Amino acid sequence: MLSANSPAALLFMFGLAFLAGGAWSARLYVRKVKDAVLTPGAGGRVGAASGGFGFLFLAVIVVATVVYQADEMRKAISDSAPQLIRRGYDPEKMQQMLDILKSPGGLAFLVAFFLFVMLMMLVAGSSIGGAWYGAWVRKRLRR
Repeated sequence: MLSANSPAALLFMFGLAFLAGGAWSARLYVRKVKDAVLTPGAGGRVGAASGGFGFLFLAVIVVATVVYQADEMRKAISDSAPQLIRRGYDPEKMQQMLDILKSPGGLAFLVAFFLFVMLMMLVAGSSIGGAWYGAWVRKRLRR
């Protein structure tokens, strides 16, 4: 069973949110465009677009935080390392990550990697949610 504070539970909740966001954007598209036939492929494209726009919003906030508060971000990541080690992360790998973080381009690399992963998660999750909604709408219309 997943505990509420585990990383897996957080990823699960974010995943559901991405799916719901894609489905919601497809629903709004159907409401706005009259006589639109929403296929799963079209729903997936609408969901992917909404995930892309959601990523842009997130990216602006993260990049602004890195530019204006880089030292605070480094400190927050460094301070979270002991807690992650207690949760079972490899201490040697955590030390390697902290060494990378201290290098001049380390924070930029970690932030770029985080943003890339979030882009993939947002676009893929929202696309799946939009495709699911498109399939669900088609199934309802056939009845």
